[in-house]
Amino acid sequence: MKERPFLVFFVVIILSACALFLAWKIAGSSKPRPEVAIQDGKTIDFSSGRPVVKDTAKEKASIEKSVKEMEEAAKGVSFSPPAAKATDPKKPAAKK
Repeated sequence: MKERPFLVFFVVIILSACALFLAWKIAGSSKPRPEVAIQDGKTIDFSSGRPVVKDTAKEKASIEKSVKEMEEAAKGVSFSPPAAKATDPKKPAAKK
């Protein structure tokens, strides 16, 4: 029974430390993110945690390949306006 106050004290200390750590992480995440201008033909790599603009031949080839795939997939796709709803002669027109 003498161990119980120590155990409660230990749990309270651990929970307090966790709460302080979470508060510190949340406060640190509120700093402004760097803005990166989108540049045509270049990619932005976020894998390191920071935006890195890449402009290599490999990246350009990947972009060109992706554009060709998207154009091929969308070649036969077309959108038209929805057809006008036919009114039922048995029902009166709805009042607005």
